[in-house]
Amino acid sequence: MGYTGPMRLSVSRILIKTPVEWGTHEGACGICGIHSTGAYHRNEILDKTSANLTAIFELNDEWICAWCAEVWRKPKHWHRAICARLGNVLFPVISTESATDDRPTWSSLIRDLIDDVDAPRVLVLTTDPKKRVWPMAKVSQGRLASIYIHDTSRGVSGNYIVSLPDLVECLDLIEHAYTSGFSKPVIGRSLYDSPATVRELGLATVNKLERAIAHHRSSPHFLPALIMAQKQEATQCLTEPNLTDLQPAPRPASPTGKQAQDQAAQITLFSLHEN
Repeated sequence: MGYTGPMRLSVSRILIKTPVEWGTHEGACGICGIHSTGAYHRNEILDKTSANLTAIFELNDEWICAWCAEVWRKPKHWHRAICARLGNVLFPVISTESATDDRPTWSSLIRDLIDDVDAPRVLVLTTDPKKRVWPMAKVSQGRLASIYIHDTSRGVSGNYIVSLPDLVECLDLIEHAYTSGFSKPVIGRSLYDSPATVRELGLATVNKLERAIAHHRSSPHFLPALIMAQKQEATQCLTEPNLTDLQPAPRPASPTGKQAQDQAAQITLFSLHEN
């Protein structure tokens, strides 16, 4: 038995093309909310050791669709960072030292997304592979992206709606500062908190870089950029002439009215249950 209704996108439907096994029930999925045949009763999938159920499962719904069931059954495979588009699932890493051809860094991968903004995607940025967070993620497409960030060291767990171009612009600045000797905590607060590095680079250079980074600190894309950032080659270390080019252009006014509604709909169109 398979799914016979019109296709709607959910996180699990982005992660896997077609379930290997099908259930025998029909109903709305308690995880993604999509009604389908081939579903399972929740007692067939969940057990007493399943954690965080009230946060990720709609207890009023008895069923779990075949897609969500298949992802749920493989925690060791899916409990990690995810960058998924239809037919293309990658498990990116933060550190350059941990990167492989099959597992690129977030720093490089997020820049590639700029060239394919129209494809529906699922982005999960987590530093804790033991935590099941994929059910809380959202499917998004376009220049706005939903990134589910789970980082216990920062006390963060939730969806961040960010502009991909702004994220990449911010990432460029942070990586230049990081390569130049500033630590991530300092970049997150103020470059002036590292006087030794300020003296080494020169106050004029740091003034320009601090103004550019400060432009982003209160924006939702700043945290994912800070987490993703990696040191670049020493030859790319920041110098004063490069800073002029890195100065961000004045940010356009925030969208209002119908434009804002259209952008919000771009994310909520694919939203899962809000818990």
